[in-house]
Amino acid sequence: MIRGTIEVVIPAHNAAPFLGATLRSVALQSLLPDRVTVVDDSSTDGTAEVATACAAEYAGFLPIRLMRNHGPRGPAAARNMGIRESQAEFVALLDADDLLVPRHHDILVAAMRAAGDIVVSFGDSTEFDAHGTVVPSLFAKSGVDALRVTELAPFVYTPQGGIFGALLKSGIFGTSASFIRREAAVEIGLHDETLRFHEDTDFYLRLALRGRFAFTREILMHKRVHGGNMTHPRNTISFNRGKVLSLTKLSAEAERLKLNAAEQDALHAELSRAIDDYTYFASREGGRNYGDALHLARAAGKSAIALKPRHLARMVLHGMAGKNRVA
Repeated sequence: MIRGTIEVVIPAHNAAPFLGATLRSVALQSLLPDRVTVVDDSSTDGTAEVATACAAEYAGFLPIRLMRNHGPRGPAAARNMGIRESQAEFVALLDADDLLVPRHHDILVAAMRAAGDIVVSFGDSTEFDAHGTVVPSLFAKSGVDALRVTELAPFVYTPQGGIFGALLKSGIFGTSASFIRREAAVEIGLHDETLRFHEDTDFYLRLALRGRFAFTREILMHKRVHGGNMTHPRNTISFNRGKVLSLTKLSAEAERLKLNAAEQDALHAELSRAIDDYTYFASREGGRNYGDALHLARAAGKSAIALKPRHLARMVLHGMAGKNRVA
């Protein structure tokens, strides 16, 4: 690992329409990274060609390398490949359709360098679509103001593990609005590649137990909203399933992870909510999905949640409605 170096890792699956603008936002940074790695995640469009063209365009000041992910598909595996192959001290995980503000690196690296136990730094972000801004501030709705923090201008620090409870409930910040300390990421085992959804929050939850987080209230990233987002409403049931898998795994590893009593209580409460949410959506989709929810609830030791009469009744009613539509 080379101290003080910065690498941007971009997982990219069929990102040709957006990748050029994303790489341009990196090229415009006031503090340029030492390298950008684009991990082509089994794309079938011109993603690789866009990355290659940008590498040639910015060759004089921004090294861009293209890697191919031949392992499991998904952002977790693609991000892990980039992190493993990096020698940088700090890594920015940038989605291939997001845009960074010019001081993104400058501000977040300064926060990381403020103390050796800072493992993640992050900032606020907006969301926009083809018609303009749709969310002016993620922080305004994500629960950041409820965090226990220490004000050390211009940054705010959370105590070790202090962000854990907030992360359990929701996405506090956008992945592209953050920096990670590579050494800490490797020590916790990187992203769980068995998860295609909720893999980023799972990753940050484990990092929260490893060290402190620092953040700024400045807008540092603009998240692009479009039909291909992993967070699209059509993926709600998959996201809920991923959350159940993630929290069940964390619960099983509570002793190894050295969760304190308050953290374990918060984890179990959120796992119960996640199972309830997943069972709700699964029961609307039919017997097979409901059966999966019941299986996951049993694995978590919370069968009673999936067997609530309202979930059973919903599954039966939706199953009958489906038969009537077929008829």
